[in-house]
Parts: sequence; structure tokens; C-alpha cells
Amino acid sequence: MGRPRTTDVQSLVEAAARVFERHGYADATLQDVAAEAGVSKPTVYQYVKSKQRLLEIIVEQVIYPLREGIEQIVEGPDDARSRIEAYVDLHVRSATRYSAYYQVLMADQHQLSPEGLRRYQDWARQVNRSLEGLLDEGVAQGVVRPDIDVKVAANLLNSMLTSIARWYRPLNRLDPGDIRAEVMKLLEGFLVSLDAGESAHPPKDRSFRPAE
Repeated sequence: MGRPRTTDVQSLVEAAARVFERHGYADATLQDVAAEAGVSKPTVYQYVKSKQRLLEIIVEQVIYPLREGIEQIVEGPDDARSRIEAYVDLHVRSATRYSAYYQVLMADQHQLSPEGLRRYQDWARQVNRSLEGLLDEGVAQGVVRPDIDVKVAANLLNSMLTSIARWYRPLNRLDPGDIRAEVMKLLEGFLVSLDAGESAHPPKDRSFRPAE
């Protein structure tokens, strides 16, 4: 028996993300999740029916808020360069704040149910299409190089931003704002034509928060 404590689905999801990150989804058990959350295994079953359902909720809590944030950025009134910066900022802050969720998603997406995997793949394709559209706008506005392959660039940028969760730790010498600045340096002269000093002010914090 775990020690008695108040619990809910969200606390179990957070515990599962930590357990899956440490042990891997295949080797983790619901008993491990219960111990991490400080509850009994029967208590876990009161909230979720299976280990796979916990994995699916972890993935949903990554993709759905990010989708909403991306839509707000892509459809926003700002110029293309400002929206590209906001897009980078959103991904950096999300990947650094919820690195365990991202690592579980990257390592164990193949363990999803067929329907869960389809939803994830549909989302990933939509993210790439959204960024491609944003880069196309940048080309039209003269802030993105016209000689790039937009599809390739979108895949490269999204892969790079997602990979931040693999190596970032809260005690790193760089905070999320510093990482965002480094990403924008990489994009200078490659994707986005930035005049010196024009990126001094970061965009609003659009980091996602797991659904309650």
C-alpha cells in the first residue's frame, strides 16, 4: 500500500511520465506508477483503466495545447518574422518545462493504440504544414530566404526544437530564454534575415500547460 494522499488523474499522469522516462514504458508497471504517486494500485485503477491509457494522456497533454498555441501564432496579426520567433519560443518553453512528457512521447509513441498513434501522426503532419505556411509567408515578406526548401526546413526546425527535451535539464547553465536566443542565432542567415539587435525583446510566453 502506498501512503494515503489526495490524488487525481493529473497527478497520476505526472507520476507516470516520470516512471516511463526512468524505466521505459515497456518495463514500467502500474505498481511503479502507484508507488511514484504515493497511492495504492487499486487507487490507480479508479482513475485510469490501463498503463496504455496513461501513455495516451501524456501524449494528448503534449499535442493538444501545443496545437492550440501554434494555431494562435500562425493565425496571429504579427508579421511573419515575429510569428516565427513566437513559434520558436513556444516550442522551447514547452520542451524545457515538460521534458519528461516529451521524452516519453519520443521514445514510446509506437506503444500507443492504433487510434492514438493515428491522432499523433495527424497532429505532427499538421504542425509541419503550419510551419511550412508560416515560412512561405516569410518568403513572401522577404524575411525568409527564397532559396530554401520550405518542407525540409520545417522538418529540420521542428526536429531540432523537439530534441531540446532530450538534453535540457533545469540546472543547465542556460534558461529557456537563453536557449531561444541560441536557436534564433542559428536561424540568422539561414531562415530568417535578422538585423543586428532586432531580437532583443522575447515574445510573450506561450508555453503550454497540461490540461487539467
